[in-house]
Amino acid sequence: MSEEKTRTSARSKNGRSRLNVNLWIIIGVIILIYLIVRFCTYFLSDTTSLYEVVSGSTEGRFNTQYTALVLREETVVNAAKTGYVNFFIGDATPVSVGSQTYVIDESGELSARLEEASRNQTILDENELRQIKNTIYDFDTSYDPNSYYDTYYFKYRLESQVLDLINSNVFGNLNTGVSGAASGTYTIGTSEISGIMQHSVDGFEGFTEDDIEAAMFRRANYSKEIIKSNDLVEEGKPVYKVVTSENWKLIIQLSSEDAYEDLDYVTIEFLSDGITLDAPFETFTKAGARYGMISLDKYMIRYISDRYVSIQIVSDTASGLKIPKSAVGEEQFYIIPVEFMTQGGNSTGNGFIKQVVNSDGTTSVDFTDCQIFKLTDEYAYVSVNDFESGDILIQPDTNIQYKITAKENLQGAYISAGGNYSFTLVDILGEENGFYIVSEYTSGGLRVYDQILKDASEHDKR
Repeated sequence: MSEEKTRTSARSKNGRSRLNVNLWIIIGVIILIYLIVRFCTYFLSDTTSLYEVVSGSTEGRFNTQYTALVLREETVVNAAKTGYVNFFIGDATPVSVGSQTYVIDESGELSARLEEASRNQTILDENELRQIKNTIYDFDTSYDPNSYYDTYYFKYRLESQVLDLINSNVFGNLNTGVSGAASGTYTIGTSEISGIMQHSVDGFEGFTEDDIEAAMFRRANYSKEIIKSNDLVEEGKPVYKVVTSENWKLIIQLSSEDAYEDLDYVTIEFLSDGITLDAPFETFTKAGARYGMISLDKYMIRYISDRYVSIQIVSDTASGLKIPKSAVGEEQFYIIPVEFMTQGGNSTGNGFIKQVVNSDGTTSVDFTDCQIFKLTDEYAYVSVNDFESGDILIQPDTNIQYKITAKENLQGAYISAGGNYSFTLVDILGEENGFYIVSEYTSGGLRVYDQILKDASEHDKR
């Protein structure tokens, strides 16, 4: 009885042991299957990251500050003789043809007489005091504590202005006997042009945009020679200059981020006094560097003493669709003249008539219906998948031929549709913190809630 119980107990234990082993095998198989499924799902499914297009805007497309180089129509006048100069016309004052502008005193006698006479002529009239007040006000409103040179120049400009006003008053009280171009040791200069007279030169006179160099924008290299009454000047050296036109230009340096090529006009603000105006704008390149040129026809006299001015290019808020910068890629397109575009057969879509070489060597024509991604007044842009390089197109009604070869890259994004991706062009309006703001009105373009590749470079890896 005891042996039977022992055998029964042993069989029971062996059964439980086999059951436990089988259970662990089953659990292991389930885990293995789960891992295999997860592995296949991860590596065989599309793991591409998508982005859902949303509306967005920027605080302004530009709103960028620049130090602009001022170019004017300026003519330098050189001294007729060596001697001490005194001016008949004050700095930044209009001058007409034939006006007496300065007198050169070769002996120094006139300067001494002017100094003596000025002691009895120390009172300025209301208009003269207003000129000085305006100079002080202009400096005060545009003062920059980081620009020592502006303070230095203001000191000499004010000194020169006061001296010119006093000298112009005492000239009439002196019986010097000078009435012609020259008399004794005095030589009087008269103006041959009209404009605004300035008692300073800086070497930029006569420069145009063709002379622009990057070094010109380093203000540390800039210097201005101020000619004051009673200064000694040499024959043939500059004594003053005349600004001969109200038209003037501002030149700014552009970085790779400044996308102004599509603009014909810009709105600028002069930061010193808040004056805002619209002006014609164009870009150009010199020695590999990009520049912008703003053409003006007003306010020249207000900034006549400045070779550099601080401005800001401003614009309204740009609104549209917000997409990551990484979502924008490029694809190549064939460029075809628009006169070759037509409609053929029963198709209402646009396409082109292509010349086909038959197997027997003869030629025929075939209408190719294709999507026009971009259309300008001159060209139609079509996918490189629609034609082969070297294909011959026939112009309708004329039989003129065009050989397809020219290509151009266009920017766009990849829209997801059922696991496939289609390229659509984007028109970038601005940027904001790693995103582009693109137009939502581009034909065949993006729409809100579209799913696009977050990284356009992923499309090339597919």
